[in-house]
Amino acid sequence: MAFIPEKDKNDLKRRLQKELASDVTIKLFTQAAAILVIPGRECPSCAPTQQLLEEVVSLSPKLHLEVVNHYGAPEEARKYGVERIPAIVLDGAGQGNIKFYGLPSGYEFVTILEDIIGVSRRLSGLKMETRKKLRQVDQPVRLEVFVTPT
Repeated sequence: MAFIPEKDKNDLKRRLQKELASDVTIKLFTQAAAILVIPGRECPSCAPTQQLLEEVVSLSPKLHLEVVNHYGAPEEARKYGVERIPAIVLDGAGQGNIKFYGLPSGYEFVTILEDIIGVSRRLSGLKMETRKKLRQVDQPVRLEVFVTPT
C-alpha cells in the first residue's frame, strides 16, 4: 500500500521540480530486515518509514535515500547523533543537520517536505533579525522539538 496517494504524487513531483535547488541526501537510520529480532530492538515503524521515503525520493532525481543499519554502523550513528530508530537525517552541507525520529506521516509529512526543500535551497526561513541574533551564538546548540498528533 502506498503512503502518498496517486492523485498527490503529480502535485508533489511538480513542486519538487520547481522548488529543489540542489541535491539532498536523506539518511534513514533503521535496522536490517531480520527474521529474529532482539528484544528491545523492535522497530515497528522502521519499514513504513523506509517505504514512505522511497516514495518521496522517487518523485525527484535530486533526492537520494541512503539507508543505514543503525546497529551495523554505530560510528555513522554517533557521527549524526542518532540515538534511536527510525531516524531521518537531512544533512545541511556543513550547516548542521535536521533529525527526525519516527514515521513522518500526517502533519509531520508537511514538515519534513518543507525541510527537504529548505536544505536543498540552503534557506532556513528565519527572519533576518533572528539570523543576525543567531550569528552571535558562539557555541554548538541543540534544539529539540516534540510533536504529537493531538
